[in-house]
Amino acid sequence: MASARNPIQVLKEAKQIARDHGCFVAEKTGRFLVYRKTPTGNVYLGCRTDVSALRAYVCKVTNFH
Repeated sequence: MASARNPIQVLKEAKQIARDHGCFVAEKTGRFLVYRKTPTGNVYLGCRTDVSALRAYVCKVTNFH
């Protein structure tokens, strides 16, 4: 379960999942912003403040199981 692990490891995993699926995570003022890379530019998808919620959100938008 993601919430029982080290938050730094969960954040790294969320960033890796995003990167593998054409997205990226930006950290800004205590929030984690999720963007999708497109040929015309980056598209904002959403943000989360908790790393466990971020990982769940990244899995949802990338359809990662």
